[in-house]
Amino acid sequence: MNIRQLTKDDTGILKGIAILGILMHNFLHWIEPLDCQENEFGFIRSNIDSFFTAFHDKPTEFFNIIMSYFGHFGVQIFIFISGFGLAMSMANKARGYGRFLLDRLKKLYPLVIIAFVFYFFSTIIMSYRFVSAEEMKSFGYKFLLIHTLVPGEGESICGPWWFFGLITQLYLLFPLVYWLIRKFGAKAFAVICLVSYAIVYTMLYAQILPKNLFIMQNFPGHLPEFALGILFACNNGKKANIIFFFAAIVIFCLGNFFKVFFPLTFLCLTYIMICGYMRITEWTKGKIFGKSFFAFFGSISMVLFATHGEFRWQFVAIAKNHANAGFTILMLLLFLIAAVIIALGANAVYKWMLSLVERRKAEIKE
Repeated sequence: MNIRQLTKDDTGILKGIAILGILMHNFLHWIEPLDCQENEFGFIRSNIDSFFTAFHDKPTEFFNIIMSYFGHFGVQIFIFISGFGLAMSMANKARGYGRFLLDRLKKLYPLVIIAFVFYFFSTIIMSYRFVSAEEMKSFGYKFLLIHTLVPGEGESICGPWWFFGLITQLYLLFPLVYWLIRKFGAKAFAVICLVSYAIVYTMLYAQILPKNLFIMQNFPGHLPEFALGILFACNNGKKANIIFFFAAIVIFCLGNFFKVFFPLTFLCLTYIMICGYMRITEWTKGKIFGKSFFAFFGSISMVLFATHGEFRWQFVAIAKNHANAGFTILMLLLFLIAAVIIALGANAVYKWMLSLVERRKAEIKE
């Protein structure tokens, strides 16, 4: 298989698949039979045992179990696409470090503001209270985009927002990583991975970090997937070695059972998913089942990500009370419908905010 440039349609489909995986995971992993027993930010050997036990005890809930355990890997698709898209953009239009960061923050901060405002009003409407002083402090960390560096703040207020801190760190590193991979290719990618994993393994095994501060919520844990996106963008047309694909499958499987391989699972599954997608589109000549469906979700993926975390609890609570596989799926569907309705409104506001930023930018130039 040859590495090919992902089109706008490709990235839209991939983002749609990714956000659906994330939404379903963030809903289902709070509900039995797994109830938050996946290895996302750390490794617990018994979690994979619980996964197979759940399959054995409740085979009719196979979909719930799979999405609960593996759905969070949708984040890796977003990380890959971010690296790929930024590299393609930089190749077409070179920018200085300051201009690049400013362009990124202009798109990120309106999303953060929408997430904050939605949380504020949903708290009043659904919880019948105002945001507390402690929550306001957490808002401050998140507004500065440093929350994943503060113990206990990575998943405070709204768990999915940890991603905002991670992506900011990756933005800060992008110009350097892009320059290295453009100049030295796969050798630079290998060195970047080695440095990242050296930090990750030191933190995981030496237990240097304070409690409730996770290395897998910060750049060393996911810089390899980001760099992989850049590498793919810089190697359009080159052949992907099939040995790497099968090696990634083996290491990913081992990483679910052995802690020593766990940090590698994120890069390996990213490689598997992206190569698998390229192979499928090659076989089908781009005629993917549900293409428009996934592209629709991809078009509103970021506002879906920003707004879904808070109001899911009402649907989760109802599903937990009934403890029925079919009813859980029903509540999941209702949650997804509600998430889309809210996201469509939020997306309109987001586009309006971006237009204000662009208008202001044009006025300054004049």
